[in-house]
Amino acid sequence: MQTLVESRPAKTELPQSQTTDAVIADNSRVNAESIAWCLKAYGGFRNVTAVSSSSELLQMIRSQRPQVVLVGERLIVAGLRDIFSDLAVRLGETKIAVFADSLTDRQLDLIANNKVTGMLSRADAVKKISEQLSQIAAGTAVLSEHLNARLQLLRDGQFRCIASAQMQKLTDRQWDVLLSIAEGRRVSEVAEALSISEKAVESHKYRIMRAIGATDRVDLCRWAIREGLIEA
Repeated sequence: MQTLVESRPAKTELPQSQTTDAVIADNSRVNAESIAWCLKAYGGFRNVTAVSSSSELLQMIRSQRPQVVLVGERLIVAGLRDIFSDLAVRLGETKIAVFADSLTDRQLDLIANNKVTGMLSRADAVKKISEQLSQIAAGTAVLSEHLNARLQLLRDGQFRCIASAQMQKLTDRQWDVLLSIAEGRRVSEVAEALSISEKAVESHKYRIMRAIGATDRVDLCRWAIREGLIEA
């Protein structure tokens, strides 16, 4: 994502009805201020404020009631419940978008169920992000093309985590097998612990790997660590 520009682009003044007040929230104030400056420079955003903590963000939401908020991954995870609890009383006024690149599938699934209007990527240029935020402020759901492998934008404007949708197909027994294998147990040990045959364990493992997109046991373990199911 471009956060610095060599020269200030010509600012395009839009009619007042098309201008958008925005808040950029990132754990790095430098990043937040860089994005805010670029959004102003590219036009379409009059009052853009940069904050670097969830408490600052909540204060801005309550006092300023911005049209759109863009939140970095770390802040959206740390203050997720508080942020959405505050937004719940004024969903028609404030739209929220998140940078979703480094979020786990579990986190994406949780956020997708909290009426987020935009799932954006830091891989996009600031000009592109500016355009996306304008669409989001107008009520249009936006999904960055860089996230197409992990998320789907449904016709009703809701997001669905692809991995989560696949994981919902796993049975309780398959979850038991997944956790046991991820913890490093051999097939024979898993079979004995769960009182099933080794052939059944292998069958479950095959279906699990297909569901989560793992190619081998190492890949499965990495996925389990990334999702917080086991410790590294």
